[in-house]
Amino acid sequence: MKPGAFCAHLLIPLCVFALPVICAGTAAAEEPAVDRYGGNLNLVTRATGYFRLEETRGRWWLITPEGHPWVALGVNHLGEMKSADIYARTVLAKRLGRDWSRAFAEVEKQCREWGFNSAGFQAPAELRDTMPYIISTPFMAASFWQEPLAYADVFAPTFAVEAETKALAAAAEMKANPMAIAWTWTDSTSWDIKFTRGTRGTDYVSFMRELPADAPGRQRYTEFLRQRYKRDIAALNGAYGTAFASFDDVVGSALDRDRERIFADDREFLRLIARQYFQTISEPFRREHPAGLLMGDRFHLRDYPDEVLVEAAKVIDVLGIQPGDHFYPPQTRLPRPDETWFDAVEFDRLHRLTGKPIVIADHQCGFFDQQTPKTGGWFQYATVDEAAASYDRFLRDAFARPYLTGYFRCQYLTIYKDHIKRFKQGLVRVDGTPFEDYVRSVADTNHEVARLTYATWFTAAP
Repeated sequence: MKPGAFCAHLLIPLCVFALPVICAGTAAAEEPAVDRYGGNLNLVTRATGYFRLEETRGRWWLITPEGHPWVALGVNHLGEMKSADIYARTVLAKRLGRDWSRAFAEVEKQCREWGFNSAGFQAPAELRDTMPYIISTPFMAASFWQEPLAYADVFAPTFAVEAETKALAAAAEMKANPMAIAWTWTDSTSWDIKFTRGTRGTDYVSFMRELPADAPGRQRYTEFLRQRYKRDIAALNGAYGTAFASFDDVVGSALDRDRERIFADDREFLRLIARQYFQTISEPFRREHPAGLLMGDRFHLRDYPDEVLVEAAKVIDVLGIQPGDHFYPPQTRLPRPDETWFDAVEFDRLHRLTGKPIVIADHQCGFFDQQTPKTGGWFQYATVDEAAASYDRFLRDAFARPYLTGYFRCQYLTIYKDHIKRFKQGLVRVDGTPFEDYVRSVADTNHEVARLTYATWFTAAP
């Protein structure tokens, strides 16, 4: 066990008193009393009845509805357990059948023992009354990691109707259930033009350019060019090295997308796409629930041009980032060989650029195990000890930044993913039994990181 680590529950649901805890091999320690959401009762600020963000005492904090700072440590994709063929292999299925209330009660107990206090993204209904969670709603037909990549015509009236419907549903759920922390849009699409062209052969602007001539997105692109070149097609042809008869004739297949002027125009039109995207979805949500926290996209680290983040920052409250070179490797050399290192330089830059607090929306690393020898989706270490050390290093480095408000680990149950021919490794094996050594170390890290973060409340000036 790490020096100073706590082995008992950091956060116990519905507990309003402190319990003395004695851990084997450590001195006696008192766990903090917590409110029903997990907020530290020793730290007090304004209660509003809903989750909110506050910058105070030298850092950003998530504040529970009862007015107590809270260090969010979550596990994502818990709802995947409901897949019949996946769940059937587990020890829970053998003991409890499909009694989901009892099954998820045991999952919650485990997660809390390991220092996790949130059901994260894609939480099952059975946990939404007892653990804080984030509402996730899909908007793109395919996220950045899927094939084929897909985009939406955000200028189309049908997209506005979809946004209104989904935003009102999310706002209603958040107002009805104070356990709902924020609203996010599942996963980001692939935003960066250069990166997406290099890895996928397409990009968002090319998608718009290649829509049918009567599509709203194509028409908005054409109007963008008319305004940018003051309705002078000869000026565009001179800049593009083309011979179009009119602005309506500009199509993706006829353009040299690497030409400097074309690339610059594409970046500027991407800004307009992002502006339309974020405003169209956020406006009905804000209208219905002005106080609700909005995360927006869960951006893939390094797949976001600054102009997209600037537009996002106009409407979101917290920036969600998914570190990971696990789907499409970066086109430029990383400062570290993989994304299991917290890149403080880049995260500092993101915070300066957007002015927003940040959550690590989805992240982990794997390790070799006899039952799951080939893990995918995330970097795989050779041993449990290496993976546990990586987790510890990443969380300590991340929460040392005053703008970091939460970390959400990818995956509880290990699942085989046929599209990558690998196991997506969780905290428990395919049969539902824990990776004992790993979760013991993860628990130590979670408790200690939470303790150290809460301690900053007392060491910083009010």
